[in-house]
Amino acid sequence: MQHRHSHPRTTLGSAITLLALMAFTWSGTAQAQTFTHGVADGFVLPTEPVSPSTGMLNYIAANYTFPGSRAFDDTSIDRWFATTFTNLRRNGPICGATLRMSVRNLGSNDSMGLLFMGPAGTQVATGFGDSLTNLGIAFGATGTINLNLAALPGAVNLIPTLNAQGFVDVIVQDDSAVDFVSLTITQCRVDVYSKDNGSDFGLTPTVDPIWISPDIRVCQTAGCVGHQNPEFGQTNFVYVTLRNNGPLVPPGNPASGTLLVYYTGSGGAAVWPTDWAPIGTIAVSIPAGATQEFMVPWTGVPAPGHYCLLSRWVSTQDPMTLVEVAGSNTLNNTRWNNNLAWKNINVVNLTPFAPASEYDFRLRNLLRDAHGTAALEVRIPDRTGGPSFLDRGQLFLTLPEELWARWQHQGTGFEVVGERQVRIVNPNGARLEGLILDPNGAHHVGVRFVAQVTDADQGKFAVDLVQHSASEEKPDKVEEAGGVRFDITVGPQSDTGAGTNAKK
Repeated sequence: MQHRHSHPRTTLGSAITLLALMAFTWSGTAQAQTFTHGVADGFVLPTEPVSPSTGMLNYIAANYTFPGSRAFDDTSIDRWFATTFTNLRRNGPICGATLRMSVRNLGSNDSMGLLFMGPAGTQVATGFGDSLTNLGIAFGATGTINLNLAALPGAVNLIPTLNAQGFVDVIVQDDSAVDFVSLTITQCRVDVYSKDNGSDFGLTPTVDPIWISPDIRVCQTAGCVGHQNPEFGQTNFVYVTLRNNGPLVPPGNPASGTLLVYYTGSGGAAVWPTDWAPIGTIAVSIPAGATQEFMVPWTGVPAPGHYCLLSRWVSTQDPMTLVEVAGSNTLNNTRWNNNLAWKNINVVNLTPFAPASEYDFRLRNLLRDAHGTAALEVRIPDRTGGPSFLDRGQLFLTLPEELWARWQHQGTGFEVVGERQVRIVNPNGARLEGLILDPNGAHHVGVRFVAQVTDADQGKFAVDLVQHSASEEKPDKVEEAGGVRFDITVGPQSDTGAGTNAKK
């Protein structure tokens, strides 16, 4: 008998849950829940029904001669067994899981598997499978299989996948009988998070914008007030705030883990981990319920320029909700993991001595093997009746040659003022539509702010430059993929790192 696995990822949409057949126990002191399907009666008849998901039933129908699943205690031949445990994250993130199953091995080549089946009958994440004999149940024997899902044979750890999917399918092929299956889930004891924006209190998915975290800041010298642009040629200091009072777990336990900080070029979308370079890593402990700021030295600002920052809190006490697979979209990862925070904010100071400032914005195609259609939006955030920067100054965008050649001047709120250059004319914002990105491409757009610095024009302004494009997760949908906020001060020279080529 063969056991097949596939690797795409989506979300299980529906499942058949027969609550009357499932026993449930809860241990508050251990924060553990035990779910039991079937009855531990030693294969005594009558049989008990199983509760396989729609996806499991479709999988069996597509891959085996006889559709459907055998019941508990059914010792007939040539029937697969399947049952599905659902809604496993109902009480918060999962940090531990053990499975116990009583099996009568009636097939010399029979096996069992832990799968993650989507509604169509295809696997949405990588599971685990092994023969019953390898798991200790000899042919013709009856015994109990005990599995730690964090340390399965072959060094397989399914805890991140349980957190990402929230369910697991149990299957046995194809002559063997199952008396009962129990799954014990241990919830995490902590929920540590960093804010993605000022309105974020740790719930996922986060509402846009994702990439303006107030919990990351940079200092040119240790202990500064506020945030500054990093300075090339010296050690800078990244400060990250971690909050051990997230909404998924009641506070009351100290947290220990690792804080990792990364940088990438200033721009919109970013691919994990390809586009990110490490700044530093520190081990941290956070008291129960505490909000605490930690410092990571940045000894290698690579060159004059502007950078985006990413922080990751990694802890076995508080695993990621969504597994960060290679090639994934940083915005999607950050939206679904409150362990992550992303900061793309440039500090812009325009003074009588430097009334103009130029920046680079990277448009990144998240599609590895296909051209992508993108839009570049100029957005004026948090406007409450005050003037826009575009009432007091000018913003120019210069497209690279390859984008300009393919662009049909689609969009609103701009005028073409020269070869490859547009000026934003609508003070409420603009949008350049129909930009065609190369497969896996990175295209660099020039951004130039110009202000007439007079007493009447002084003030603080914000301008967001936002990329909208398709991703590997949603290849047919153009949606927000990342952006940069420019915090602009027009007036006298400030002490926030003006004049440095840096990104915070």
